Amino acid sequence: MSAITIFTNSSSDWQSVAFPENSIMIHGTPIDDRGEQALQVDRGRITERLQVAYNHEEMTLSVGPNESSADDCAELFKEKIQGKSIVLEGTTLGFAELFCSIQALISLGQLNFQIFYIEPQTYSKGNSGPDSFELSHEIVGYRPIPNAIVDLSSNSVEAGVFFLGFEPERLERALEEYQMITSKEVKVVFGVPAFHPGWELNSLVPHLQCLSERGGFDIAYCSANDPTAALDCLEDTRRSLSPDCRMFVAPIGTKPCGIAAAIFASLYPEKVGLLYDHPQKKKKRTEGVGILHQYSVIINQFQQTTFRAGDTQ
Repeated sequence: MSAITIFTNSSSDWQSVAFPENSIMIHGTPIDDRGEQALQVDRGRITERLQVAYNHEEMTLSVGPNESSADDCAELFKEKIQGKSIVLEGTTLGFAELFCSIQALISLGQLNFQIFYIEPQTYSKGNSGPDSFELSHEIVGYRPIPNAIVDLSSNSVEAGVFFLGFEPERLERALEEYQMITSKEVKVVFGVPAFHPGWELNSLVPHLQCLSERGGFDIAYCSANDPTAALDCLEDTRRSLSPDCRMFVAPIGTKPCGIAAAIFASLYPEKVGLLYDHPQKKKKRTEGVGILHQYSVIINQFQQTTFRAGDTQ
């Protein structure tokens, strides 16, 4: 029996979106059309909205008006979620917020929740060429996230998985900052099929030079909008680890792959660390509203013993 089950309901019909009664929506700050739309969905059953933000410099998390170290993020959610059905609005939540929220929910025993995500209709093009994209103002750099810290210099970190998107400089920077990565068993995963036919080339082509120069990486594919497929890639790597060894995950691709990484790292804190570069996303980085996805996540009961609330790696 799998530790994680995800049921997916995908549609372009807004009328098909329905959440459980008495739901609380955990969300981030909207920066584009789809983010604005996402916060308007199913107002009848969303009885409360809770905005979450992560500060990468201080490694703190704010949940509504309250803020604390991200190490203790479960305490911020504890009183808010009691008796509620949980909806994580994945369109507006950044990866760090998504991970902290999921880690807190699981540590509090909330093993059933929904994640809502809206694909973009188009991405904003860059000025450096017809195939370039300008999606971020600045990429801060790879900084740790509490409860998922990984020491890449350690021999106990045996393998890693990169989910890749449209910004090849993010992979290049990781390999420059952490040259020891090339000595590990590394898999790079492209989102194929992509959100739209042909978009996979926007990810594959820009990375070819870096991958050909570095060499030695395994290349894999999973659907860009399917967290279950991404989880399968991660599980393959976890099962390959030697006893007492760990792995890292770099979720720098699509948000559904990031959702899988956040759940996976939350469930296996003693085995999995996160490598993330905290990009400052541009406003209006996408246009239009694409397919809507409701991911119903179930953490199977037997897995509770795997996660120990308060674990920090």
